[in-house]
Amino acid sequence: MYKVNISDKTLVKLTPTDFAAQNLKERYDIQEWIEKTPDILGEDLLIIGKELSLPSGSRLDLLAIDKSAKLVIIELKRDNSGKDIDWQAIKYTSYCSNFLVEEIISNFASYLNSDNEEAKARIDEFIDEELEILNHSQRIILVAKEYHSDVISAVLWLRDYGVDIECLRLKPFLAATEELFVLPDKIIPLPEAKDYIVKKEKKQKEIKKAQGFFDKGEIIETANVAINRGIYRIERYDSTSIRVFHVDSQSYETAKPILREINTEKKLGIDLLNSRGNEKNTRSLGKDIISELKAQGKECQVEVKIESNA
Repeated sequence: MYKVNISDKTLVKLTPTDFAAQNLKERYDIQEWIEKTPDILGEDLLIIGKELSLPSGSRLDLLAIDKSAKLVIIELKRDNSGKDIDWQAIKYTSYCSNFLVEEIISNFASYLNSDNEEAKARIDEFIDEELEILNHSQRIILVAKEYHSDVISAVLWLRDYGVDIECLRLKPFLAATEELFVLPDKIIPLPEAKDYIVKKEKKQKEIKKAQGFFDKGEIIETANVAINRGIYRIERYDSTSIRVFHVDSQSYETAKPILREINTEKKLGIDLLNSRGNEKNTRSLGKDIISELKAQGKECQVEVKIESNA
């Protein structure tokens, strides 16, 4: 790794080092960095727990939620991963997979030193899905400077069988000025491979399966709308849930991004922020979109069959 001197047009080589050599600890340093700056892991994550105690007496390093409402178990090692980091993370994930939405909210409230209402609001504003499908599936992110070959082999095998597990390498470098630089490097899956996997997998399957886990109730209001990507039916249920149905593909899609597009393309003028200055959740935004489409006469006058919820 090199530091660039732009004015002199020169490169200064940085010296590879170990966290141990710099007297940096897994729990008191690396964990703190990731907690405060989770995007070092390469995506937008909401940290909801640290050093979470499990019934076995073990402690989970960091627990997070991603934008698609999955729980993300983050397991850290300072320099070498050792042989068992993958097995350790799997045990933690199997336990967390049983968390109910209420338990997650309660744990997050404890982490925030706040109440459940505040914790629930933060999660609801962060995710792009309905709160009811929180923890419908889980992911694992392993973080270490180096990985044992046994771990790499196990991770690749687990991914072949559908386990969403990643390996991120944190490589420390030392400058002549004693400044420490950290380079995050995703090694599994490689960015190119991940792009391919994302294109190959059908997100819709996962959403449909997840939505079957809770009772949405009865449809009480709908609005049909045409935008550049197609015709959509927005459905509002008596449970206050919002779903967005793509008429052309006959499938449900992630609601919040589509609602934002509808607001922009149809020039509805709806404020995307709530009174607290945070992003509106899907329920609030969907209700406002339906109301404005009807008020402004911008519904699509196309007969669309509403299918059974069964």
